[in-house]
Parts: sequence; structure tokens; C-alpha cells
Amino acid sequence: MTPLSRSGPAKPASLARSGGIATERSPEFSLPLRYFGLGVVAYLLAMLGLVVAGPALTGSPWNPHVLGLTHVMTLGAIVGMIMGAAYQMVPVVLLAPIWSQRLGKAGFWVFLPGVIAMVIGFWASQPALLGIGASLAGAAIAAFLVNLGVSLVRGAQWNVVGAFLVASMLSLGAAVTLGMIRALSYANPAGAWQIPNALTIHAHLAAFGCAALLIFGVSYRLIPMFAVTAENDRRAGAVLALGVAGVLGIACGSGHEWGGVVRGGAILAAASAGLWAWDALAMFRSRTRRKLDAGLTYAYSAIGWLILAAGMGVALAWGWIPPGVTPDRWAIAYAVAGMVGFIGFTTIGQFHKIMPFLAWYHRYSSLVGKTKVPLIKDLYNEKVTWSGFWAAQLGLALSLASILAGWGLGVQVAGVLLTASALATAGMTIQTLKR
Repeated sequence: MTPLSRSGPAKPASLARSGGIATERSPEFSLPLRYFGLGVVAYLLAMLGLVVAGPALTGSPWNPHVLGLTHVMTLGAIVGMIMGAAYQMVPVVLLAPIWSQRLGKAGFWVFLPGVIAMVIGFWASQPALLGIGASLAGAAIAAFLVNLGVSLVRGAQWNVVGAFLVASMLSLGAAVTLGMIRALSYANPAGAWQIPNALTIHAHLAAFGCAALLIFGVSYRLIPMFAVTAENDRRAGAVLALGVAGVLGIACGSGHEWGGVVRGGAILAAASAGLWAWDALAMFRSRTRRKLDAGLTYAYSAIGWLILAAGMGVALAWGWIPPGVTPDRWAIAYAVAGMVGFIGFTTIGQFHKIMPFLAWYHRYSSLVGKTKVPLIKDLYNEKVTWSGFWAAQLGLALSLASILAGWGLGVQVAGVLLTASALATAGMTIQTLKR
């Protein structure tokens, strides 16, 4: 497969399965780049937050600092990256040009202050600021969803990735709606709408329904593209169906306090994750390019963290928590394993492939054959990325063990390692853009 495609005739629908990551339909590089930049900075701040407030993660998930760090990671890093990736990949994978690049660019300048206000509002327990931030971020995400929806309706050529994308965006919309309701309830307690287990519902809609399902779908194209292997999406429909049923079971069961439905939903979600992991491992094992670079190794390692997180989620739903570990600490460790270990490491890994490709394409592709241009792998120092990879693996393992043991200092030491890893990713981004 070719990861980059120069301008040329439009590809037929049959080629949508194996297109590159940049074509004549791609938006201006500045559109996804601003969201990618936010994602990188927010990820760095989230890891640094573990150093500052590590002990808080050994207590209650309702701690203001825990909520602040959670939203730096989920809203700033994960949603920021998702928005950038969607603006870049939808025109390529689904052959649907973005309806309004201007709306996408303007939306960023609403989203950014919204994220900042929400995080500060949580961290400093400022309900009014939290409400303002939720309104701004919610409006920006709504604009993004409208932009993407119109783009798809106007010209998408559908494939399995499109089905995952639609499910992911619907989950994002539901998660944001619920999040805004909760945030505005903090700002105006008298008018609060009480929803049982709202945090559980919101978290699973965002992390599993939106982020994980999107990663599952997109990986059916990106793993073959970058690892040079055959596509293997025969079970993708089952992965999606199990995942949607799982997240609906968790959400509906939690909202109505139906314990059996929640437990069934957890099993279905874990089955979806397990089936996708089987497919992903099969694609990696059959690759032509035997040696994995640092970016693909990040993505490969994330599969293991997904399996761990899925198991922890089932254990939490069924009450199988080891003696000596509080349910709150188990829930926080489960969230960290999923958000950082699977979603975070997968995103970082794929970003190490996509970002250099896009920077090279937009800067050097027109010069090929006219003058000497650098190779994509020469745009950044991969040795630094490898160092960041090992720091990330050790840091995450230490953070989970420390959270479960109630050892705040251990979480802070883990935060130092994870911050070093995040700095390596930020360094790659800067190096790539400077070249």
C-alpha cells in the first residue's frame, strides 16, 4: 500500500479500501494540524499532571484534580486528536471532502478556550467557569459533528471504517450532551438533572463508544498500510455489533441501575475488544515488514493494555475486585489502563506514522525529481522515540500498580516517566515541522 498519494484522477470506490493518508481531497494541512497540536500539548499536560497530583489518583474519582486531569486527557488530547484525524482521514478513507474547512478552523478557536475553562473549572472547583467551558467545548464539538455529518451525506463512499466512524460520532455526541448536562448542573445545582451513574455512562460513551470503536475501525486500514500486511476485516462487523451492544448495555443498565444489564454490557464490550485484538494481532503477525519501528511498536503494545483494561472492566462490573483494593482505586486504574495504555498509546503510535508523512507530503512531495529531498524517517530522531516508548511502558505499569496499592509517590514517579515519553512525542512533532 502507498501511504501517500499525489494529486490525480479520483479513485473509484473499490480503491477506498487501500488509499493513502493524503490525496487531492485532503484539507489544508493547517486544519488537522491545529487539532493535532492541541492533542500533543494536552497529552503532555495530562502526564505532567500525574507528577503534580499523583496522590489524588489513589482516592476518589470525584476528586477535583482527578476530574481535571481526566478532561485534559479525554477532551484535550483524545478528542483533539480524533477531530484532527477525522478531518484528515474522512476525505481519504471515505472519499468525502470536508464540507467547510472554515467551520473546522473556526471551531478550534471555540474548542480551545472551552477545554481550558473546563479543566480549570474542575481543578479549582469553579462551577461557573466549568459551565462556560462546557458550553464552548460542546458548541465546538457540535459544529464538528455537523461538519462531518454534512461531509458524509454529500459524498461518502461507504466501507467498514465508515460504519465505525458513525457509531463513534454518535457516541461522542451522546457523551458530550451528558457531559454538558452534568457540567451545567455543577454550575446551577438548583436546576440539576439527576441521572443515576452519570459518570459511568459519560466515561464509557466517550472512552469506549467514541475513542475505542473509532480506533478499532480505523486500525483495519492503518495497520495494513503501515505494517505492510493484508487487510483482515472479515470480523469487523461482529466487532462493531458487539461493541455497540456493549456500550449500550453499560449505559442503559447504569442509567436504570440494572446491574445484570451492566454486567452483560461489560462482557459484550470485552468480547468486542478481544475479537478486534485477535484481528489486529493477526495483521501484525502476517506483516511483510518484519521489524517494527517505534510508532508501530507503540500501537502493538497498546493491544496488550486493551486486553488488561477489558478484563479490569469486566471485573469491576461483576464486583471481582481483589482484597485490599477499594472499588474507587480499581475504577481509576481501569480508566488509566484504557485511556493511556490503549487509547493513548495507539494514538501516539499512529501519530508517529501520520505526522511525518503529512509534513513530508505537504513540504517535499512537489520537489520529488527536481531536487534532493529527505526520507520520511529522517525527519525526526527515532532513538528518542524508542526511549519515550520504554519510559511510557514502565511509567504506565508503575502508575497502575501504585494506584491499586494506594501509593501516591509511586504515581508521581510514574508521572515523571510518562512526561518524559510525552516530551519525546512533542519533540518529534517539532522536529518534523521544522524540517
